[in-house]
Amino acid sequence: MNLIICYDIRSTKRRNKVSNLLESYGIRANYSVFELDIKESDYHLIKAQISKLIEPKSDKVLFYRICKTCLAKSESLGEGKIFNPLDTYI
Repeated sequence: MNLIICYDIRSTKRRNKVSNLLESYGIRANYSVFELDIKESDYHLIKAQISKLIEPKSDKVLFYRICKTCLAKSESLGEGKIFNPLDTYI
């Protein structure tokens, strides 16, 4: 599944923990935005881990599922690296 996860986390310590977790599954698209191509089981694991790391009253994490059709139609402006799941090798 293709997924965009973005967050607004107040504490630097909590933010770094979430960031490190997400970097182990995908690539950073922006400072607080990650692009992932993962299995459904990993999605549930990531959500559970993040829910333990954040403070729900002050932090927010958004999970956007992106279908393959929508991913193929996505565009980017600027010189940053573009995520392409076809370039991912295991």
